[in-house]
Amino acid sequence: MKILGLIPARGGSKGVPRKNIKELAGKPLIAYTIEAAQQSDVLSEIFVSTDDAEIANVAQHYGVDVPLLRPAVLATDFTPMLAVVEHTIQYFAEIDKNFDAVCLLQPTCPLRTAQHIKEAVAVFEK
Repeated sequence: MKILGLIPARGGSKGVPRKNIKELAGKPLIAYTIEAAQQSDVLSEIFVSTDDAEIANVAQHYGVDVPLLRPAVLATDFTPMLAVVEHTIQYFAEIDKNFDAVCLLQPTCPLRTAQHIKEAVAVFEK
């Protein structure tokens, strides 16, 4: 099964400005999710959907290519997550890459481990 690990990380957080790249115990918050996704070995590809160049640079520093920035219209306080997922799927379809499933990985969950991702995928596949 081909599974896309999608990490949505917009730049315009209101509650904690720039939260996705704020340092937490020596690393940007988003790094914990990227590393867990990479170490899980169950995702065919990891993709960070962001509207923010600085977040994209941090993701790239941690080994995730960010080939495009999300349009501002999909990065508001009221943007439904489904629209972000659809935008990502459409991008991959345009470059002839398809997936059987999407594993949504919020960057605000730094305690999620690779094992948690493996277990979730195992339950999904079952």
